[in-house]
Order: sequence, then C-alpha cells, then structure tokens
Amino acid sequence: MHIAGHPYTVLSQAEIELIHRSALRILSDMGMEVQNDDLLHLLAEYGLKVDFQAQKVSFPSKLVEDFIATAGKYDWEEARPYISSTAGVYHCLFHDPASNELVPWTEERLAYYFMLARQLSHVSVACMLGSRLPVPAPLEPLYERYYCWKYGAEEGGSIHLDEICPYLLDLYQVLADERGLSVREVFNGTVYLVPPMKLGQHEAYQVAYFLERGIRVGIGDMYAMGGSAPVTLAGAVTLNLAEQLALRILDWVFNGRKILHIGCSLMAMDMRTSIHPFGRPEMAIANIMSAQLARYYGASFSGHAGLTDSKFPSVESGAQKALTGVPTLLTGGSLWVDAGLLSTDEVVSPIQLILDNELIRAMEHFTHEFQISERTIGLETILEAGPGGHYIDKPHTAQHFRSEHWQPKIWTRQMLRAWMDEGSKLDVDKARELALEVQAQEPEPSHMSESLEREVLLVIEKAREALVESS
Repeated sequence: MHIAGHPYTVLSQAEIELIHRSALRILSDMGMEVQNDDLLHLLAEYGLKVDFQAQKVSFPSKLVEDFIATAGKYDWEEARPYISSTAGVYHCLFHDPASNELVPWTEERLAYYFMLARQLSHVSVACMLGSRLPVPAPLEPLYERYYCWKYGAEEGGSIHLDEICPYLLDLYQVLADERGLSVREVFNGTVYLVPPMKLGQHEAYQVAYFLERGIRVGIGDMYAMGGSAPVTLAGAVTLNLAEQLALRILDWVFNGRKILHIGCSLMAMDMRTSIHPFGRPEMAIANIMSAQLARYYGASFSGHAGLTDSKFPSVESGAQKALTGVPTLLTGGSLWVDAGLLSTDEVVSPIQLILDNELIRAMEHFTHEFQISERTIGLETILEAGPGGHYIDKPHTAQHFRSEHWQPKIWTRQMLRAWMDEGSKLDVDKARELALEVQAQEPEPSHMSESLEREVLLVIEKAREALVESS
C-alpha cells in the first residue's frame, strides 16, 4: 500500500471528452508553426498536412488518434511512485548563507553549491542552464558545459544561437571520445516553445541541424494563464494538451520515439504585475487535471511543482512548495523538484536547498510501500495491550517504528522547553549552520581529466575567435 499515484477524479467523462475534442480541433484547424522547410518536409512524409508558404503543420484528427492508440502506454497500475530532485541554477543571484545577501555568482560559489547538492541525501544532482559566470554571451552554452563538467553537475542543455551549433557538436565529440561513447549518447540540448504552438526559426534550425547528424534535441514548453494561454483552467489545460500531443508526434517523426507523455507547466499570470508566479494553487489544479487526462490516454505524466515566489527562505516558500508539490505527487505518482530555488527561479539559496531536501524527504514518505499484513497489524500486541494499554514497551513497536515513521533531521523533534534550552533554533537557523559547515570544507578536485579540460577549452577558444573577436 502506498499513498501517492492513485486516480483522483476531478473531471467527469463528459468533461474529458470535451477537452479531447477541443484539443483535436486545435491540432487540426490551427496547427503548429514550424519555421524550417527541412522539418516540414519530414512531417509531410508522415502524412501531416503542411502549408510550406505559411510554414505551418496541421495534425489530422485520425492521425492523432491513431498515434494515441499505437504509442507505447504507461502502466499506471504497475507504476510505483517516486520523487526525483535536482539543484537547479538558472538566471539568478546567489543567496550567501554567511551575509544573508543576494550576490552575483563566482566560480567558488558555483563549485560550493554543486558540492553541497551532492552531500544532501535527496538531491540527486546539480544542474545549470546557461553560464552564471561572466562570459561573452555567444559562448554561454559552451561555458555551461565546461563549468558543469568541471564541478560535477549536469548541463541544462541551452543552445541559444544557431552559430554555436558546430562548436557544441565539437564539444560533445570531445566528451564522447573521453567516455568511449557516441556523440548521440552524451549530447544534451533543448529548445523551448516560447509562444504556444510555434517552433520558431532559430529553435527549428537547431533541431534540424542536430537531427541531420542523428542527434535528438529536446523541445520544452511553459505557459502563463492569461498571457501565453487562456486565462481559464479549462482553456489552458486544453491548449497544453494539444501542444503536448503535437510535441510527442514531432518526436516520433524526427526521432522515431513513439512515446505518449503529458507534461504540464502551467502557471497563472499576475494581472497586476504581469509576473508568472510559481506559488499559486492554479499550478497544482492544472497538474491534477492533466494527470487525470494522462491516465485517460495511458500516458506518463509530469507536472511543474515544488516552486515558490518567496525571495528568501520563509513560511511562504515552504507553504508554496508544499501547496503544489504534494497534490502533484499524490495524483501524478511522481514529482520532480528543482530544489534551492526562490523568487520564481531568480534566487538560488543553499539554505533553501537544505530545507527543500528535508521537505522532499518528508514527501517521499507518501511513496513508501506500507505493508498490510497480520505481522504489521500486530493483532496479538493489540489484544495484549488491552483497553487503556500502551505500546511503547512492545517488541512490535521496536520492530517497526523506524520503517513506518519518517524521522526529521531539520524540523524540530522537541517540545517547547527543550527547544528553548538548546538555543531556540528554527529550521532556517539549522539549515544555515549546515550550509556554512559545508562552505568551510576543502573544495573538491576538478571532475574533469586534464586532457578533457584542455580539449574543451580549445573548442571554446575556436568559438571565441569566430563568434566574439571577429564580430
């Protein structure tokens, strides 16, 4: 018995069918812009309707429904719930645990943050998108890989410029040679649909460039309700469903991957400030609706969650992360948390990273497989204790409490007087102490071999000469 990953029915069958029919209309009548003729020719070969002049592809309803029917299905009955987590570093400031100030990144701070992530039990890896250190803008994707490989993190996969593609290819060839693998096996690159249902000129070029060389580029998306998507949950979820189906079909045509997956990255747009807040309940509601749709299609599911708009570690940050994280885990059966982030990804905080690790540890208890058996019920122990009895001295308690009960490391385990006697430390205080303790440790050695680092820097210098010094 586990708690997460069970059906949560919020949509009626009639509502599901209405969303499905509406998504099919969007795909067939509106379609998607794909601003690259080579990609459009590929799509036409697979039976999709292509208007080369408008650079638009339409998805006939029969083709979409045939794809849904024949794509690999996700077995929700056999799936076991899980949580995964990374420590993401995006376009942001660093929350210094010593001064409590928001400061620019340095190489020392970056190496420290990656090392801290590795020391936390429920943060699997650190990840960086772009280069947070001051480098020439055209070279950011190259430096992203360099610093991630050097300090033991995963690259986020930015590409940005068309002109960087050959140098990224050279960079991954160097890495592939080092590991004895093919470039296709080590490559990590992603582009994003910024406006909905539109693979723009540069993103499409980058997909086509690497596809011509047998390399897959991921395509991601994100919506703001009232901005890039309808303001209503019904409209936003429907448009998101259409785009998710379109992206799965593109992946099938371009890469031969006939996989059915529904992702949901929907947030409300604040109509007063026009920001895209992460800590609102609409994000969780959209995830719940989309998880039910995923079950309807037999698709796997992922939902954007566990994030916050709070600027510093606080009650607000914890509440917002739980507000979206717990419902998404319970209904979707899985949860990916980008830990350590504050202020809609504008701030990265070692203190918040440690607090998020504790929250993830607690939420993981929802995925725990509890046993319902004669042994775990302990009927003889209940009968032995009798009316008004207690269980603290029973062998049954000693045998099971560690596996049945989650044990906190940061959250308090004391009543008020004992807590006051030990310094009245809040969770933020304990997290700061741990952050400073790790910061005082000796830096780790480079995660790159000398030969790999030398070859990577040679590629970067070639790119610098071509894209920076010659301009």
